[in-house]
Amino acid sequence: MLYQVQRQSGTRRFYTEVRSCIKIPYTTVREMKLRYPDESFIIIGEIGGLSCASKDADMLCVGDGKVLPILPRGSLIRPFEWVIGYIEVQKDHYVAVIGGIIHLFISLWHIIKRSTGN
Repeated sequence: MLYQVQRQSGTRRFYTEVRSCIKIPYTTVREMKLRYPDESFIIIGEIGGLSCASKDADMLCVGDGKVLPILPRGSLIRPFEWVIGYIEVQKDHYVAVIGGIIHLFISLWHIIKRSTGN
């Protein structure tokens, strides 16, 4: 199934997916706790994890037509990865955004690579 990023209100941050360098707006965990104190939203999967997606995985279409695979829930590698926020794909349906220390190093590597022209 193909999901699209929905417009979200409130404070947003931008997440850079480590493999494709696509920037996606997301809502932080803190704001989601304020918006849904009873956690009455549905998480359909995860993006940004270092795990590999299956060939028949659902996809997330971002604004410029690029797509990212949606990993199944629980695919993050603890303690190196954790949920940093959520992206709304339908009313009360979200994709968890995975971040962590490894993601920071990979992002920095991409920035350095881009700045040196390689």
